[in-house]
Amino acid sequence: MAMVSTADFNWKIICGGAGGVGKTTFLFRYLTNQFVANTSLTVGVQLHSQTIERQGKKIGLIIWDLGGQERFRFLQDSYMKGASAGIVFFDISNLGSLLQVKDWVAMFRKFASPSIPILLVGTKLDIAEEQMHLQSEKEALVLVKQLDLIGYLPSSSKLGKNIEAVIYTVVDLLVVQKLSGRQAGTIGGITN
Repeated sequence: MAMVSTADFNWKIICGGAGGVGKTTFLFRYLTNQFVANTSLTVGVQLHSQTIERQGKKIGLIIWDLGGQERFRFLQDSYMKGASAGIVFFDISNLGSLLQVKDWVAMFRKFASPSIPILLVGTKLDIAEEQMHLQSEKEALVLVKQLDLIGYLPSSSKLGKNIEAVIYTVVDLLVVQKLSGRQAGTIGGITN
């Protein structure tokens, strides 16, 4: 028996990034407002659903946490299909994790939609030294421009910094696009 959704909009948001950058910890903090220092490796994908209210609209979200390890890549194209938006994460304290951002963006655009809105998010702001933070922000902003992303936000799951702001940035953009008649992502197999 199918459940009837009472939400005004239902969106699938996909989250990707190199293994160990803190995607799962970020999402756990967002969903429970708790910080867990040692989450286990995401095997394949984890799904999280939530209903929120933004701009006077009730929005159903299904957030897909895609495993960052290379060995799970063969599974992920099917998980990305139908996504309305994407979030790509990297570790601010490990600039090498920025190297995978282009690959994740390319995968999102290939398997979800060429026009999918994607937000770049830096994690672990609390452990990054000031110089590292400044360098990562500089490089992140270059990627935002180069890859036509919707923006960049640094975050800290430990401190709770910018956790809701990340989700709200993506959701608010989708609401604006929906209300203005522009579609985000793939709806019913039609890419707009």
